[in-house]
Amino acid sequence: MGVEYSLSLWGMTLLILSGVYGSDWAVSYPRRTICTVRGSSVIIRCSYNYPKEFTVHSQSVQHKVTTVMWCKTNTTCNENISIYNSDNEPFRQKIVYLGNKQKNCTLMINDVEEIDNGRYKFRFQTNNPGGQWTGNPGVTLTVSATPWKVKANSTRKKDTFKEGDSVTLMCHTGSCFPTTTELTWFKNGQPISNRQTTANTLHFNSVSYEDYGNYSCASKANTSISSPQFSLDVKYSPKSTSVSVSPSGQILEGSSVTLTCRSNANPPVKNYIWFKMSSAGVQETGQGQNLTLAEVSSGDSGHYFCGAQNKHGAENSTAVVLAVAAKQNPAVLPVVLVVILLSISALVSYICLKRKRVDPSEEESNRNTDTEETKDHTYGNMVPSHNPKRTQEQSVNEEDDVNYSTVHFLSKTTPRNELPFEETEDASVLYSIVRT
Repeated sequence: MGVEYSLSLWGMTLLILSGVYGSDWAVSYPRRTICTVRGSSVIIRCSYNYPKEFTVHSQSVQHKVTTVMWCKTNTTCNENISIYNSDNEPFRQKIVYLGNKQKNCTLMINDVEEIDNGRYKFRFQTNNPGGQWTGNPGVTLTVSATPWKVKANSTRKKDTFKEGDSVTLMCHTGSCFPTTTELTWFKNGQPISNRQTTANTLHFNSVSYEDYGNYSCASKANTSISSPQFSLDVKYSPKSTSVSVSPSGQILEGSSVTLTCRSNANPPVKNYIWFKMSSAGVQETGQGQNLTLAEVSSGDSGHYFCGAQNKHGAENSTAVVLAVAAKQNPAVLPVVLVVILLSISALVSYICLKRKRVDPSEEESNRNTDTEETKDHTYGNMVPSHNPKRTQEQSVNEEDDVNYSTVHFLSKTTPRNELPFEETEDASVLYSIVRT
């Protein structure tokens, strides 16, 4: 912002001044006195005007600026005492001409010291032999050896302010007048743009707790050199009072609960008071920032709020709801678990017993099936050993001669009381086909 912003505003001013001056010779300085601190930069704003034409031998010639210069002097400005001359002045860091050869004659002086105190004048010359002009009386520059300082102007003593007071902060040095410097203001190191400022003052019609902070000022031309911070200590009553509950979540009977009251106040809150709302009305339940309820019961349920107070006022918080839940019997859970386990065990036992129990008729049927399978294993075809010589003859007479024989196998006699059922035939008689 700084120089570029200031010059853009000054360019708009020049457009207005050109219409005011018309065809007159003139040099204008918006500020006739400037005060700053040592080490800062100073911008001397300036504009000039001249007639558009002049006559030479009955002919009109257009004016053209040939030379511009600045002087530090109490007398006439000329090239012998100039601090800047467009004809022979090389570029220097100390003196910088920000103007041109048309309408703008602004000058910037960097890193000013006490030796730079004095009166500064602008002079320009044209292609008209008599066309030259010096802007008198010029601009007076004062450089202060002491830094910027912020001071408060209030009806209260010792820089103490209460919310609602009218407060004005002034930025000054020991040798600078209040209206001779273009300043910028900072709050906590950040530029302020939404406050009423006049010259070197910052005004608060009705100061509030939001204005509390550290303020400083600096020249617009060089914001790096600022004043020490001034603490605007605004006293105010409690604000933003609230209640928090710990622990959060469900609260069971027999547990401990702590309610905490918080508030923003200057000076800090002196007294905290706790209240409970019930059907009987509002009752005071305690004092102090924390309210601890040990071994709570259902009777502690209700709406709680706190009040915060200092010497400038008081404020109540919004109410919070404290709901105490009934505590579970610790013996219930083991009993439930035992019942569940017994039920599962009984169900498993029932299934196992049911699988082992078989119907008598089904058991007998299973035994008959086993006996038949045993019989089937004792029958077979008995074929004599193969004789190659009789192969063809056997093939012819195989179907005609079939002999039957009975083969007896001796086996152990099975007690009848162990048989699964009565046999009608001798189980040891087997039939086979004998081929000869």
